Amino acid sequence: MKQILKTFIDKSIVISLIFICFSIFLPPFFKSLSLTILILLIILTYSTKSHSLKENVYFDNSLLLLFFYLLHIVGVLYSTDKNEAFFDLQVKLPLLLFPLVFMFIPKNILNKKYVWIAFVSIIIGLLVFIIFRFGIGINFAIQNKLPIFPQISYVNLTGQPSYFALIAAISLIITYKAPLVKLFNLKPFINYILKYTAFLIITIFFLFLNSTSGIFLITMAYVYIITDALFVEKNKSFAIISLLFIIAFYTLVFNLDAFNNRYKYYANVELKAEKNTGSQRKFVDLNAHKIILQSSVFGAGTGDVKSTLNKFYIDNDADFGKYYNAHNQFLQTTIALGLVGLIILILVFLIPMIIMIKQKEYFLFMIFCLIGFSFLFESMLEKSMGTFFFGLIYVLSNSYLKKTL
Repeated sequence: MKQILKTFIDKSIVISLIFICFSIFLPPFFKSLSLTILILLIILTYSTKSHSLKENVYFDNSLLLLFFYLLHIVGVLYSTDKNEAFFDLQVKLPLLLFPLVFMFIPKNILNKKYVWIAFVSIIIGLLVFIIFRFGIGINFAIQNKLPIFPQISYVNLTGQPSYFALIAAISLIITYKAPLVKLFNLKPFINYILKYTAFLIITIFFLFLNSTSGIFLITMAYVYIITDALFVEKNKSFAIISLLFIIAFYTLVFNLDAFNNRYKYYANVELKAEKNTGSQRKFVDLNAHKIILQSSVFGAGTGDVKSTLNKFYIDNDADFGKYYNAHNQFLQTTIALGLVGLIILILVFLIPMIIMIKQKEYFLFMIFCLIGFSFLFESMLEKSMGTFFFGLIYVLSNSYLKKTL
């Protein structure tokens, strides 16, 4: 009876991990629900003694995220705007919960096999989301007799282009590296068909996403894939087909105005006079050094980033009419938590990346490079979707580094 209960709980934990991966693309309620279910299952597994707490609790680099979150709690103490500070803590809660929860997942569950299943679940979730959003946009356009293209591109497609550009780029790399044959006992031919189909859908998604950072992210992802396929896996056919995908992407981007209007805007080096996110991003890029130099050792406080940035805009004759965050997570963290916060955030990336190089897990290294690059273009940890995805990828990657298949 005890073994039956143990098997049931173990399988339930795996299913809850898959649910967590799917919930990336669902409203916040489902993110909270999926984490709550996992926490309850972990409590159940130890309360029923299906697993030994002493034998399964372990520590890894994921605790760096926990320390980063605790630093934000300290930042609340010297914040003037407590309401904004507590809201920020709520948004960043996944950075605390994921390291704590994964610390207690039984070792026999959190191995490379199930980490790969979690990674694959993210890809499946993304593909379903893409098809669903295209369908919703096309249906809305037809019913309201509107042009179809605007309804399935840029903000109308996802609401958060920069976030989805990062998820899509990471999904390309995971799709390439996923051992589908070993995981699901697939024939090699089916394996390649599935991967090429995923590549096609994700590349089309990038076209319509029209994300400024997305064009760099997809390039970085494909460069890694082509290089690895050629020189590591010695798979020339996969490299050639991947090259054709990225060539087709650039051909459409540079020849069709519908796909390159936002890229042209940012190619203009002049600072725009209009009050929008584009001109604000350029202003921050040109004045990033001033923001860093004006930041104290411990920053303005978790809740005072908005007021500090608004004051900086006004002091530099750059009133954008409303609040825009720094669109750069490293700057955003520096303003809130000072140089101490910036150093901790860099270490959150640096320490696991050193281990990835030592263990030659270059695909994980590339995933962290993509995340770090996205942090330069967007304050990714200022929205729940960003903290949830980053927290999940972070703990999965660190779990992968210490487990066997």
